Amino acid sequence: MGFVEYILENFSMIYELIGLVVILGVSAHLSERMKKLTVTVVVLLLIESAIFSLEKWTQTFEKLSLLRPILTACLYSLYPLILMIMTLLTENSGIPRRSWLFCIPWLVSLPLFFFSQWTHLVVWYHESNHFAAGPLRYLPYALFGFYIIIFAVQNVRYFKSYSRMNMAASRYIVLGAIAGVLLYFFFDGYKDYSAIFTSSILLYYVLVYIHMAKMDPLTSLPNRQSFYQDMVMESQNITGVISIDMNELKYLNDNLGHEAGDMALEVVSGVFRRDCPHNCTAYRVGGDEFMIICRNTNEFDIRSIIVRMREDLKQTSYICSFGYAMCNAEISVDEAIRLADARMYENKNAIKKELAGQGIEVHFRD
Repeated sequence: MGFVEYILENFSMIYELIGLVVILGVSAHLSERMKKLTVTVVVLLLIESAIFSLEKWTQTFEKLSLLRPILTACLYSLYPLILMIMTLLTENSGIPRRSWLFCIPWLVSLPLFFFSQWTHLVVWYHESNHFAAGPLRYLPYALFGFYIIIFAVQNVRYFKSYSRMNMAASRYIVLGAIAGVLLYFFFDGYKDYSAIFTSSILLYYVLVYIHMAKMDPLTSLPNRQSFYQDMVMESQNITGVISIDMNELKYLNDNLGHEAGDMALEVVSGVFRRDCPHNCTAYRVGGDEFMIICRNTNEFDIRSIIVRMREDLKQTSYICSFGYAMCNAEISVDEAIRLADARMYENKNAIKKELAGQGIEVHFRD
């Protein structure tokens, strides 16, 4: 296949991938680390597509060329590598320390792929340039499947604290890619998977970008826009709301600087995130204001969440005020929010009086 033929056959994919890199350059919501990982995936996809075309060209040779088994091994190695890097896209803390364990199956498979022409363990080719399969013929598919599972689990972990729509969208992207690979595997055994990868990463990038736009960059909690969107979209499942206000944030900002205030917000939001069960979501809806949406919970559950958060906040230097309300046939979600806010301010005043009675000076926001 010549260069022009390659471009014509893969123009849509190349156009989309280069377009993604261009869009990355003007993206404000994604971190530099995420941009670099995405560019790496784009480069690997372009390399994979070129290698696939070269390997397809070597199939036309009357005699085996050593280039063909090398190209085949490269293809088997690139697919899981691309998945590994895509999995890191949603790692909040950079490359995890356990990453070397994550890479072990891939590293073990590399020599099996590249020496299979001589060991005949995976796939190999006769001198007549015909394909032959060894006892480990399904290893490339097993390895690919393993990293698909890792990728899916990572996305469940990443999106589990957020809206069900985010979860549904991530599942669609992952399951759609798996379905495409399986269709090619059963009905068109020799097919370039780069087009599937390209579509998947574009959809995934859009999902992550939208997700990041809905997040508060300081606390990594969903922001005010997310709160209102989820309140409307999940109104049928919301059974209660919790209103939270962090006390003394203005005093911290004015007297100790905004870095101290930011640190305080990060600490308390970490408590809210950790102590929220899977059916509850914490949001930062203002400077020092937080809301928690509770789905399919009863009053005892909500009171238990607040108790747990108060206990954990005692391990910090910060105090928060809480108020909650239940939703039912008589009380709408909007009314529950107003009631929870009112109870939160009652709790704020009660805390202020209690501390003042102990001779402790407080600086609460009015």
